[in-house]
Amino acid sequence: MQRGRGIGGILRIASRLLSPIGKVVKSALHSDTGKKIGNAVKQQAIESSINLASDIAKGKTVKQSFKDELENVKHNTKRKAVEIGLDHLKNYVTKSPAVGEKKKTYPKKSKPKKIKKDIFS
Repeated sequence: MQRGRGIGGILRIASRLLSPIGKVVKSALHSDTGKKIGNAVKQQAIESSINLASDIAKGKTVKQSFKDELENVKHNTKRKAVEIGLDHLKNYVTKSPAVGEKKKTYPKKSKPKKIKKDIFS
């Protein structure tokens, strides 16, 4: 007769904890910004593998090639993050009137005035 929970119990607990996080990640990846980030990561992975292969073919050590590529990835990541952030801001910034222009105003809707009636009239 077995009494321990074993590896199945650990996996069950892990799945309960990670499933809500997975749903959030899934919805984030399907957003426009998530798609841009995914494409940027994919493109960076391709460029990095090509750079590593060419460095090794030129005779650089693997360690030095990885070090150089890590710096390259850091630089490209910062640049791409700023790019995506600016694109995101452009979509949500509202245009304000130019200098000297007046903001359009609309007449307020007024309630009809109540006529007070006297009991003597």
